[in-house]
Amino acid sequence: MSVASQIRKLAKDHEATADPDDLSRMAVNITRLAGDFVELDGIEQLLVNLKRKGVLSKSEILALQGRYLQERRAQKRSA
Repeated sequence: MSVASQIRKLAKDHEATADPDDLSRMAVNITRLAGDFVELDGIEQLLVNLKRKGVLSKSEILALQGRYLQERRAQKRSA
């Protein structure tokens, strides 16, 4: 099972969505005003929302996000 699939299942089990909340939208705007642009994809937003719900700790999110990014890079190389 892919890391993305694991995260989607975890989100489904805990009724978390990939919808950004007001805090996420504000963070994007502040980042943009600072001259940067960071946009989370659906899986990364699920991780943020799972953390906010208390399902995952910061270290768990970092580990999952690291594995997810490695998985994405590997998929791009093989495409």
